Amino acid sequence: MTIALGTTFVTSWYTNGLANSYLEGCNFLTAAVSTPANSLAHFVLLLWGPEAQGDFTRWCQLGGLWTFVTLHGAFGLIGFMLRQFELALSIQLRPYNAIAFSGPIVAVVSIFLIYPLGQSGWCFAPSFGFHNWILNPFHMMGIAGVLGAVLLCAIHGATVENTLFEDGDGANTFRAFNPTQAEETYSMVTANHFWSQIFGVAFSNKCWLHFFMLFVSVTGLWMSDLGVVGLALNLSEDPEFETFYTKNILLNECIRAWMAAQDQPHENFIFLKEVLPRGNAL
Repeated sequence: MTIALGTTFVTSWYTNGLANSYLEGCNFLTAAVSTPANSLAHFVLLLWGPEAQGDFTRWCQLGGLWTFVTLHGAFGLIGFMLRQFELALSIQLRPYNAIAFSGPIVAVVSIFLIYPLGQSGWCFAPSFGFHNWILNPFHMMGIAGVLGAVLLCAIHGATVENTLFEDGDGANTFRAFNPTQAEETYSMVTANHFWSQIFGVAFSNKCWLHFFMLFVSVTGLWMSDLGVVGLALNLSEDPEFETFYTKNILLNECIRAWMAAQDQPHENFIFLKEVLPRGNAL
């Protein structure tokens, strides 16, 4: 916990002074790591590289933790997909599970790598820990439910495709899809063997499997909806009502406050620090 506190605070504070620090709503549970500063462009920021020169504190201050987490995360996901290819080949299954898993990999790579590579630096990529709405438990459950349901559907469909056997008498490629066939057209035993090798556990009962897919998706949607309703009605009783306070809003308000004295000199504006936007909900 101490390590998490140190790395997240140091990285957030030094790379983006306004956004994503603990003073502005992030905590160690979010692993809130900010992107490197725009001046560092697309440097990989190796700990032993010319930027940090082996100094761990300096490395954290420069945002090296973001590139470390992003690159290792992407390579780890790709490695897991290749592991599924390897295992499918070893037990003579079709590779649809690995193909299905490529979906979230493409999402991560496009958002965290391709987009900032197309811009002027890593600074344009998302931080890990965006703003206070991410910390809302209903939002967390909604994300887990919706993305979890998508993953379960992809896994289930790919596994069925993997384990189809030719048990029908049709003339097309998918002979096992004969609508008059009385028995199942895929091997549950083979599917269990595959997932037992991947995760160590597998669904042994098809009724429980389908109920779990139903439960995760419906519950996730309901939780997400409840979170939005709570946000709309300010059920958390936030005195400043900044539950959906984004970086754009903060920057706009800061610019307005900063320019107000010049734009309206006749008003003789004198702003106390207490009334300026704090960005505490980022």
